[in-house]
Amino acid sequence: MNMELSTRVRARLYAVTAVACVVWLVQSTMQSNADGSLWHWTTIVFSLSLLIVIGYTAYRAVSDWNHDDAADRPDRQVG
Repeated sequence: MNMELSTRVRARLYAVTAVACVVWLVQSTMQSNADGSLWHWTTIVFSLSLLIVIGYTAYRAVSDWNHDDAADRPDRQVG
């Protein structure tokens, strides 16, 4: 069974992932600030990693959202 996601669904999944990572980054930064470990190297590496994931997933969400599915599938082209 082929369960290929449409481009719009994939874009939504990327967007949800980006939003979840933003929430995780904000929560983590606030908690690190409260306990005094905001500038510890592990917190910085973790935050940078989350920023990379947020950037990639947000970029993919926007690019997939603007992508036309019909252009990739000749059997679905209109006209």
